[in-house]
Amino acid sequence: MTAGIYERAKADTLARFKDTGPTRLNCAQSMVDFGLKVLGQDTDLSTVARYLGGGVCSMGGTCGAVTGTAVALGLRDYFRGADPDEIEATKADLQRLMRAFAQEFGSLACRELTGYDLSTPEAMEIFKASEAHDRCPIYVGWMCDRLLPFLTDDTGDPA
Repeated sequence: MTAGIYERAKADTLARFKDTGPTRLNCAQSMVDFGLKVLGQDTDLSTVARYLGGGVCSMGGTCGAVTGTAVALGLRDYFRGADPDEIEATKADLQRLMRAFAQEFGSLACRELTGYDLSTPEAMEIFKASEAHDRCPIYVGWMCDRLLPFLTDDTGDPA
């Protein structure tokens, strides 16, 4: 995958994340969508992450950019038939990535990253109108940049 194709995949994913219409993806779906694009798979599968946005069902737990990345890696393993050693190595890599995310942004928890309780429709609307809402694309973009090497081999082709 060339850098241009990767950048288009990331830009398209971020555009769908920022969209307010019916094609909008949540943070977790965005990461799965990006992973599927890089892997050359059907992006309709991104719906598997629909309940992970907002820290799992908007309850403020682990950021959807993080949980969506885990799902994308699981799908990568499924498509390529990863063996147990590869799975263990990916688990360790994902733990390092999660630590790096927490170090970079101060937390893994959506509630702490956004500063909002997103569990009610009213709270979600307040969040969407706030400046905090603008931070979420930063988390998704950061994770796209770090997920890419896990989805491609040394030549940049899908793994």
